[in-house]
Order: sequence, then C-alpha cells, then structure tokens
Amino acid sequence: MNSERGQSTSEQTMNRDLLLGLPEIDSEHRALFAQLDRLIGKPQSHSVAEPFSEILSQLGRQIDAHFVSEESLLKACDMPPEELAEHMSAHEEILEQYTRLNLDLMAGKAIGQQSILKMVRGWIVDHVHQYDSRIRQYVSLSEEQ
Repeated sequence: MNSERGQSTSEQTMNRDLLLGLPEIDSEHRALFAQLDRLIGKPQSHSVAEPFSEILSQLGRQIDAHFVSEESLLKACDMPPEELAEHMSAHEEILEQYTRLNLDLMAGKAIGQQSILKMVRGWIVDHVHQYDSRIRQYVSLSEEQ
C-alpha cells in the first residue's frame, strides 16, 4: 500500500502510466490489475487457499481472453513483424508459466504465495510496461494513415 494515497502500487501505476487510449484494452488492463490487487489482498498464507486459487483461476481466463483481443489489435495496426512476433512470444511464455504453475499446484507442490504474486506481477505489470506500452505508437501511426 502506498500510505500517501491509500492505493496499492498496481492501482496507482495503472491509473498513471499504462492507459493506452484504447478503451477495450485499457478496460482489460484495469480488470487484470484489479485481480492482481485482489490476490495481494488475500491474507491466506497458503497458495491453495480457496479464495486465492479461485482468483488465480479467474485471472488465467482473463489473461487468455485479453491476449486474444490484444493480438487481434496488434495484427491490425502497423507494428513491425519482428516486434509483433516478440510480443506474441511473450504472451505464449506467460501462458506456459501459468500452465506450469497450475500443474505444480495440482501436483501438491508447495509454492509460497509471495512467489506466485511475484510471478503474476511479472505477467501483468512488467508485461504491460515492457510490451503493451509500445502499442500506443503503432495504433497512432495506423490512425494517421
């Protein structure tokens, strides 16, 4: 929590830096950040606690749906092919990590909640900073033409 504003880091970052000006994508990003905030807010110490695992499951479905809509947008804008391939490869890696995490949890592997939260932050916060923030320039270019 940021004591100055009473918001978690993910809420604050989403509100300030990561809006792309694309209503559908911005809405999906807000929903992903909200799920991350929900995970952070769960006090259970065990990663398979019911509410935590439910949110993680919902998050996986949201990430998958978001990637489908985002990739559709990416293919329609003027993003260079090599950057498009890199972005889509990052999506595939996140989905593979999510699958491995779930398989490990189903197999009873003890994975600490903080480790899971670090992974999920990478999928959402880091990915949006590193990849999705670049979308804006290509959408702007394709709208100008």
